[in-house]
Amino acid sequence: MSGLKNVCAIIVVVIGGACATQPADPSGGLEYITLERSGVAVTITPAFGGRVTGFGLAGRDSMVLFDATLAAEQPAPPVEISAAALPYQGQSLWVGPQSEWWTHQTAAPEMQGESWPPDPYLTTVKTRVIRTPYSVTLQGPASPYTGLKVHQTYELLESGCLKLTAVAENTRQTPVSWDLWTNVRVPGDAWVFAPVSDAAAIRPGPTNDPAFQPPQLGYADGLAFADPSMDGVTAPAREGKVFLDTDEGWMAGVRDGQAFRVSFALSPLAAIHPAQGQVEFYFNQPSDKSSAGVIEMETHAPYRTLQPGETMQAVQFWSIQPVSEASLSSGHLNSLARELGERDACQSAS
Repeated sequence: MSGLKNVCAIIVVVIGGACATQPADPSGGLEYITLERSGVAVTITPAFGGRVTGFGLAGRDSMVLFDATLAAEQPAPPVEISAAALPYQGQSLWVGPQSEWWTHQTAAPEMQGESWPPDPYLTTVKTRVIRTPYSVTLQGPASPYTGLKVHQTYELLESGCLKLTAVAENTRQTPVSWDLWTNVRVPGDAWVFAPVSDAAAIRPGPTNDPAFQPPQLGYADGLAFADPSMDGVTAPAREGKVFLDTDEGWMAGVRDGQAFRVSFALSPLAAIHPAQGQVEFYFNQPSDKSSAGVIEMETHAPYRTLQPGETMQAVQFWSIQPVSEASLSSGHLNSLARELGERDACQSAS
């Protein structure tokens, strides 16, 4: 597991609340940028399509899982399909639906009909950086596969709330149809939960390997939740995805005394592509050690058709709070969720 403290240690001392940048490995091949404000720290890299590599309370481990070792070993992957799925983790931006990733392009005819890997122009390219003291904007090039040019802005607000804005522009001369899909990875021993109206709003998906055990989310009093314990898991791993039709615009994860809350605008169910969910959780947790695994906390913005030159955007607000885990259980989650909402540093921003 990568820790935010360890990532920050290889950058520079905070001056005036924001870090300057410098190479994070002896070869000078990778750049990290750290912002710190109101007791919250976020680390971002312009590499790998541009992504958050750490987020948490200042001086604490990151709630965002990032493989700094792999990043140092392969800091500049080729912008090629073969490198598109390297598991750097962190937060990254995709587009949906996954079933159409390679349908609307002719640049790689051999990929027609495939649903993996993602677009390398979203996951491997080095982005151009624009800085202010408390914000970072990362601009990517146009993709020949999706037809989109994307830029992402990360702004650490005075309250300690992190505002993430992703904007995509159709660079083709014909319409394109996509949604913006934000994927943030947390360690596999985190509790994750989101609000749903009833158990029918929890839609299990298939596993990628029939030898693995699919995840099963619990439901109680308006919350869908996943207990990270491996009780009852007899397969080598728990693996698979769950789609959630949420009835409020947030999801959360709790681990190691920190609660990570992601807020977004709730969209009508009809605006979300039917092959996706507004919130999705993907699990890959080894049965002998869930902390060695990963949980992906994902959100989909509305599915839209963009005319040539038209843009769309997706906005999220991230907050991090200290919590007591002494009594963390499925029965405690509702009171915790209310507490997190009341103390959310992003309330006024969102």
